[in-house]
Amino acid sequence: MSSPKALMDMSNPLVRSFDPSFDEVQISTLTSAHNLVVAGGFAGQYGLMNIRARKGTKPSQGVITEHVNNITNHVQIHLSRNSSSPLVTFASNDSGVRTLDVATNKFVASRMYDHAINCTAVSPDQRLRVMVGDTRRVMICNSDTGEILQDLDGHRDFGFACDWSGDGWTVATGNQDMQVKIWDARKWTNSAGMAQPVQTIAAEMAGVRALKFSPIGSGRRVLAAAEPGDYVNIINAETFNSKQVLSFFGEIGGMDFTDDGQSLIVANCDRLRGGIMEFDRCDFATEGFTQLDEDLRRRFVGKKRAFNSNPMDEYSTDHPELWGTTKRREARAALLTNVPCF
Repeated sequence: MSSPKALMDMSNPLVRSFDPSFDEVQISTLTSAHNLVVAGGFAGQYGLMNIRARKGTKPSQGVITEHVNNITNHVQIHLSRNSSSPLVTFASNDSGVRTLDVATNKFVASRMYDHAINCTAVSPDQRLRVMVGDTRRVMICNSDTGEILQDLDGHRDFGFACDWSGDGWTVATGNQDMQVKIWDARKWTNSAGMAQPVQTIAAEMAGVRALKFSPIGSGRRVLAAAEPGDYVNIINAETFNSKQVLSFFGEIGGMDFTDDGQSLIVANCDRLRGGIMEFDRCDFATEGFTQLDEDLRRRFVGKKRAFNSNPMDEYSTDHPELWGTTKRREARAALLTNVPCF
């Protein structure tokens, strides 16, 4: 196994914060999407790198804000309705939300609010943005202007996590009240104008710090909800009435699904037991793998029909080539145990 290599070195930043105590960039938030990796720092700095760039390419760097309360709380990479290049939206502890154009490395939008913003998520059509922060309210905003279009009440403490599902209308928010609330963008409120969540799911031990829907088309839809440590809740995102709990030792630095949605990657920050943890889906009836197995079976049967004189052998189901990949066989074995799957 080859040794890991640094993709983006922020130990000697080209652009420094006004705070002299931060010679290096101490990363507070990190994300990757659309072939980009973006990191935000505790002193308002950021770094941006294209993972397909030539070897030796330096990351684009800059400062988001020089406010004394300049911690970068959250970063999201998303597409734009007005540009072919991705945008990066930073949520900062100075109550600001700022959007960076990747092509020019310049900020193209900025909006200040009455409180710190801890997490944002853009809708799949890039028209709306859900935001949570140091308030009990969930804010639904215009993604271009930042104007607040809808306030949603219901949580009993500050918010730290949110996500917008790929279906376009399902929104999840997670707060320090140990609750995950599910909202329907087609009906934010009831007939009386009061906020109306579709469902409320309780966390295991603490407030939810990260939320992520599985990609559309990756199989049974789930919502991953990470607590500050020890627990990741895997919620059924079709009914929202059941969940599986992944339990381990260690504080959780972050999580995300792989692009195909078949694995969940969790950053475990425990000094002794920590590392990058990968959890594979073991419900083998996911759309991608089921279709793959069917294609393999048809191809194999077609080859056997051309060369095998015994027609009964064409439909033999115990031939090893009909059982797909090693990963698929391991998934079948997991299903024979009593371990619940997500």
